[in-house]
Amino acid sequence: MLEAAVLALLTACRDRLAQGVMAAFMQHLDRVKDEFLSMADHAATLEQQQICFAALNLLANRAPALVERFQRVYAARFDASVTALHTPPPAAAEFTLPDELSLIDPDDFERDLAINKLSSRAAFHCSQHLVALDRRLAILLQMQRLSQDDNPLYPATIFNALLQTLIELDLERTLALPVLQAFERHTAAALPELYAALNRHLAAAGVLPMMPEAAPAPASATSSTTALPTGSRPSASTASGAAPPARVGHGASSGSSAFSGAGEVAEASEDVFSQLLQAIQVANRTGAAFAPAPAVNTRMNMTAAAAPLAPPRRSGVATTVSVHQLLDALGQMQHGRAEVRTVPSVEPIALALEQDDVLQQFRATPLAQWSHPLDAMTIDIVSMLFEAIFNDPELPAPLRAEIAKLQIPVLKVALLDKRFFSERKHPARRLLDTIATAGLGRGQEDEARLTAEIGAVVEAVVSGFDVDIQVFSEQVQRLETFLHAEEQRAQAKAQPVVAQLATAEHHETALQHAVAVLQPRRAQTMPPLIADFLERHWRLVLAAIALQHGTTSAAWQEAVTLMDELIWSVTPKTTAVDRERLLKLLPNLLKRLRQNLEQLQLDEAWEAFFSELIRLHMAALRPDPVPPPPATRPPPAAAMNGAASVAPAVITSPAAVPPPAAEETVPADSDPQLQLVQALEVGAWFEFHSERGTRKTLRLNWISELKRVYLFTNRQGENAMTLAVESLAEHLRKGTARLLSQNPLTDRAVAQVFEKIKPPV
Repeated sequence: MLEAAVLALLTACRDRLAQGVMAAFMQHLDRVKDEFLSMADHAATLEQQQICFAALNLLANRAPALVERFQRVYAARFDASVTALHTPPPAAAEFTLPDELSLIDPDDFERDLAINKLSSRAAFHCSQHLVALDRRLAILLQMQRLSQDDNPLYPATIFNALLQTLIELDLERTLALPVLQAFERHTAAALPELYAALNRHLAAAGVLPMMPEAAPAPASATSSTTALPTGSRPSASTASGAAPPARVGHGASSGSSAFSGAGEVAEASEDVFSQLLQAIQVANRTGAAFAPAPAVNTRMNMTAAAAPLAPPRRSGVATTVSVHQLLDALGQMQHGRAEVRTVPSVEPIALALEQDDVLQQFRATPLAQWSHPLDAMTIDIVSMLFEAIFNDPELPAPLRAEIAKLQIPVLKVALLDKRFFSERKHPARRLLDTIATAGLGRGQEDEARLTAEIGAVVEAVVSGFDVDIQVFSEQVQRLETFLHAEEQRAQAKAQPVVAQLATAEHHETALQHAVAVLQPRRAQTMPPLIADFLERHWRLVLAAIALQHGTTSAAWQEAVTLMDELIWSVTPKTTAVDRERLLKLLPNLLKRLRQNLEQLQLDEAWEAFFSELIRLHMAALRPDPVPPPPATRPPPAAAMNGAASVAPAVITSPAAVPPPAAEETVPADSDPQLQLVQALEVGAWFEFHSERGTRKTLRLNWISELKRVYLFTNRQGENAMTLAVESLAEHLRKGTARLLSQNPLTDRAVAQVFEKIKPPV
């Protein structure tokens, strides 16, 4: 008999859970009724419509009776389960075949599938809380272990109690299933917190008070009202070893198949773990016979070639190793106890924990071979995942050893939380990906410091992780903070080079604006003196103003106006009005021209230009102008080159002016390498190969405003290298540069696993 205090705790947990799930369902009752009303409007047959109206009638008129009867039924089932746990099992009777064999009722089969599916999904969302509840209830019930089938707080008991309640309310099976599905959808968000509250209640009562509380599940994993995006569908299997539930409606009778999934979130999008399982099943069906071969382990009393040992038996019935036993064994291995004994009649398991293939070694043990099929497949998949990680050519060698230490903790995470396979931002995946990318482009001077920091992070995970994945979140945040500080130092080192390149880029852009505004004036008729002045000097004035003030400023507009007024001032004036305007314009025009030249220290050219300009103005004022003598005018390219010695403050090299369009022989839209380069973003990593065979890994640190110049540095912001866009494209064509994958390490590993298990075509 259980003590009164224990019974009181169990009763409190029972009532809290029953009342909590019903309160959550009643909170969404109006929404549930709206869903059934909408389904009735869209029903394809009269029978489907009648089912919806019957559900509406139940929820509208009999909801209080449903709540009261459910709590009574659940309490009875809970108490019967607790009593059964303390009743010795009957002696195993000799098994004899019945005289007649009968088929399972299809309706019962579909009902069982539905219950299995709903409870498995609910248990998956609450897996970490349920693992903690298993341990606490085992303490209360004075048991060594408590499986999910024995734990009366598991969702399966809730759904079976609700189904019994609906049957007692004289509901037909065709109506009971849609109500069950609606109940699961609208309690899914509340269920994890209800289980967390039970854990807190038991901890406050002194039942394993030091066990860490599980991290709350993200909203995407518990949402019950919106469809999830492709790839983020919660797993239909539990973390505790339940078999993957079959889909409701496959092979169902015609009377209920239309509502086997009514109102559920979209089933079309599978989670990655389910996709992996399906790929393995397809491979087996198509003859690929996928079966990962465990590595030979001479430290154990078995090899991969040995015949599998028979699983242990309890009360004459073969049993499987539970997920709790797996977690216990993995926990002992994780904490350095390489010889593990968790199953009776099994020799201690000895593993070489320091090796990369520790998971392959573990797969060869009886413990793994006798585990539940879903857990065994999880071990296989995680083992293949790490095999792909270690074979990744972009994983820096110094970090392999640190990632190897995370094999056991990550396997435990995968057994507890199948979201690990689907969510890129899962804390365990983020840690693996962050460690992998942290080593790219590292120099010898700070490699030791990085390795030490990563080693401390890994050690904190190995020593601190039990069932709460929060330790992964904490350590990945610690590592990201360290890397952010490293990044700040690297950017400070690279800043002078970036500033220099940016200044050159701005100068080039300013020159281009000046050339663009001069281009239409070149076609106008003007004396060679004026044309030469505009090319040699005023172009630099315009560029300086564009650089300092921009092309939309008043200073820019004034410089363009001065240029136009200068051109106009030397054209013949045939009317008195034009001559009077020129006389008024000249003093201020000459003053402003000279002031702009002085600002660029070009005033030495003013005197010679001014003496010739006066003659042109005098000729323009004559009623019958005499053409000025021809003057020598250098070609534009020569004039632009010569200006570099006059105004060193402005970049005036030939490269600053874009080449003629005719020189572009390869259109960008027909050059995939050029398109790739033009689409790059800061942060992309490249591996460069020299003719001498040396390699260096550099990151794209800066892209010029016009995307013509790319700056590459190492992780420290040093070893800078600049390449023009066409030069980088040419490196890619020749194979002397390689763009490293921008997908995270774990994404690449999952893709490799899919490729490995894909059946041959």
